[in-house]
Amino acid sequence: MNKKEAFDLKIVPGRIHAAAAHSGQEHNDNMKKQPFWQVDIPFEQWSMEKRADISRDLAQNPYEVFTLLRGQTPPWLEETLQSCWQPKPDQAACSCGRGECGHISEVLTEAYRHIRLDPFLGLALFGLERGPLLDAVFQDWAAKMPKAAGAADGGDLSRLEEKGKAGPSAGEWLAEAAEQGKLHEPGALYHEVAIHLDNVPDGEPKADDWSELLPKVKSAQQVISQITTEAAGKARESLNLIPKSV
Repeated sequence: MNKKEAFDLKIVPGRIHAAAAHSGQEHNDNMKKQPFWQVDIPFEQWSMEKRADISRDLAQNPYEVFTLLRGQTPPWLEETLQSCWQPKPDQAACSCGRGECGHISEVLTEAYRHIRLDPFLGLALFGLERGPLLDAVFQDWAAKMPKAAGAADGGDLSRLEEKGKAGPSAGEWLAEAAEQGKLHEPGALYHEVAIHLDNVPDGEPKADDWSELLPKVKSAQQVISQITTEAAGKARESLNLIPKSV
């Protein structure tokens, strides 16, 4: 196999599939030079029990979930993936029809490289796809949270569940936010708030007339005016310490 020959790679539950990148008219023009070929390599998927165990282990270690979302595989999970990396070349098939063509070994090498870069691909290969995994993790966390007073009744929960079907799952949404480093950031409307603290009114601040509210207090209005003036002075001092925005 020519090492420079490009191919499209897909890693799906229980199977690695690859095909020569050229197709259509390009395939017809280059058929003599680079014949079209496809490779399918089967892999045994994990049992439901093993998938549940891995989901539970990850749910017990939030930091490992975070590192996984950042493309880093926890050591114990990397060992699991390596021990389960048992391709079956004898069951693999290449459509090129040539003996010892090298396509299968090249596809396995490239697939393993992709899995090292994205551990979710390795998990998906063995039947534990990203969406269901993250859903299981976040559901486990939610189940351990104390129920708030006035929690939604069954009808409200049903409506929320139906609404959620129209878009990505909560697990996928939170995972995407974590990957982008936006899980701790406020929403878009937060950045639209603008406060201009440099517009200081001229002259002394005007105090409201409190004499009618405090008829038995002597010099009430004078005291209120003094408090207002001192508070305004401290506010001006604090304002001067704030750097002006560019």
